[in-house]
Amino acid sequence: MKKISLIFTLSLAATASVFLIGCRKDKNETLETIVSAEDNSTAENEFTSLFDVADDFSSNDRRTRAGNTILPSGAVVTFQDSSYTDGDGVEATIDFGPIKNTVPKGRLCQDGRFRAGKIHISSNRRYFLDSAEVVITVSDSDKYYAGSDGVSLTQLIGTVKIKRVDATTLKIDVLDARAINDKGTVAWQSTRTITKLVDAGAGILGDQFQITGEASGVNRNNENFTVKIDVPLLKKVEMGCARTFVKGKITLSNTSTGKTISIDYDPYNDQACDLFAKATINGKEYFYTVR
Repeated sequence: MKKISLIFTLSLAATASVFLIGCRKDKNETLETIVSAEDNSTAENEFTSLFDVADDFSSNDRRTRAGNTILPSGAVVTFQDSSYTDGDGVEATIDFGPIKNTVPKGRLCQDGRFRAGKIHISSNRRYFLDSAEVVITVSDSDKYYAGSDGVSLTQLIGTVKIKRVDATTLKIDVLDARAINDKGTVAWQSTRTITKLVDAGAGILGDQFQITGEASGVNRNNENFTVKIDVPLLKKVEMGCARTFVKGKITLSNTSTGKTISIDYDPYNDQACDLFAKATINGKEYFYTVR
């Protein structure tokens, strides 16, 4: 099988004309699906990364910076309400500093991702308790950006709601979300279940999560798409792995055309942190590198 290396977030769009075969209509429909896959990947990676910050913060006493935090030196945590005893929960803001005009444009965090701007976190009770709820909000004025290379950062806007089911399971809803970068804007929402498979202690570094569920959105070209996780996504929160998933399969469908693309995050069945993945389009397989 010929190996084709591509740049993710599925930068297949730039090279599609090389390998797509068929009439103009089929090409356009396939390109639509590729754009949706690229936009979904951007939203998927960055909003999962936003969850990582909230999980790390909520499971660790950030005022003492104990444990394996992903927050970098220089990130400022401000508590608007630091006590659960008053009955209205805890509220805090994490400020990674403003986005810069020079590279790296964000602050490098301990999970290997770059972040800039502010996020707001509130919780109704201590994170380890059943029925604990954590809400992450990011507005346009917060100018929150994230990315894996410190160069091409994506602005995130939206709300993430986390509800604890039991000691290892969380329900996650992403609402009214937008991911904005130099390629355009994707609207995105998802309902997920996250199960912790490995708990490395306070903070999130070293933990492993399994993710199931569905998502939908509108890509940068105003085309609707849906996403189904066929094989649970596995994420290892460590340098080199936290940028994407090391296992899992998803199917993305464009609503208007019914065209689909399948993505396998572990094409070699080794769960390696090698950033390799495989896309299957019209029955043909293409290997690429996750950005």
